Amino acid sequence: MKLLVVGIIPLIVSLIGILQPASSTNLQPCVPSNKSYSIGDSDQCDKYYSCTKAGQLADRLCDDGFVYSLEISACDYPHNVNCSERPLLQPTKSTHPNCPRSNGFYAFPAATSCQSFYHCLEGQAYEKTCPEGVIFDPSKGSCIHPDMSKRPECAAKEVLHFTCPNSLNRFAKLRFGDHDRHSHPDDCRKFLICLKSGKPRVGGCPKGRVFNGETGFCDKPEAVKGCTDYYGKANIQDLIEDSDEPEDFDFDGDLTNNGNFNQKKPANKNLAKTVVKPSLANKDTKENEVDAA
Repeated sequence: MKLLVVGIIPLIVSLIGILQPASSTNLQPCVPSNKSYSIGDSDQCDKYYSCTKAGQLADRLCDDGFVYSLEISACDYPHNVNCSERPLLQPTKSTHPNCPRSNGFYAFPAATSCQSFYHCLEGQAYEKTCPEGVIFDPSKGSCIHPDMSKRPECAAKEVLHFTCPNSLNRFAKLRFGDHDRHSHPDDCRKFLICLKSGKPRVGGCPKGRVFNGETGFCDKPEAVKGCTDYYGKANIQDLIEDSDEPEDFDFDGDLTNNGNFNQKKPANKNLAKTVVKPSLANKDTKENEVDAA
């Protein structure tokens, strides 16, 4: 009987080993190396393992809101990492109502603003706003043109309050090949770009110039009806000289928060690939901090 019991015990242990799910460390075990390294967990996207030079393994977690990137072997923002095959995450540590997690970029509700978002750092929320004419897309962690986003509640024509003349005719001939330009209804310096898709974007002229709807180019204020006094009594030449924008340059980019332009591209540039990155909040800039309600 004793022999039988002794023989059964190893069999049970073997069966338990077979029935246990394989851990991620079985897929890529730590091995001695001339330098330490890390490997990602196969199930949990914000979990990884650090391997010492001696081959010793230790569990690690990314800071709340970050996930482990297999490509760069480091923790990164979720919009930069594919977690589809590693969907598990640690419980959130955030207690701030506007920060689902302690770190990350989180959009305002579209009904409030498509341009605004919170940059959460270590559990504190910092309110940020995209440049005029672009919206925040959480799937990209960036400020992008509305037509490039998959946020249906922030459609281009709704955000810009403009419907392109070619919106119902995708095969319309456009003056500038892949787009046309139209005067902005409220600002002589701005204009609206209509893409082949029929979706609009906002563009603008350099300082000292206004948009001429007849030609589709930026022009002198006195050459455009209704825009002669746009700059008031300011000396136009002084505005041009004080600006770092070339005098004869046409801008198809976006207005920044302070009214300057941050895109400098030729008028015939293909507009479909422009992406504007949000500026990151400085966690020490307390005036930008949003208090938890």
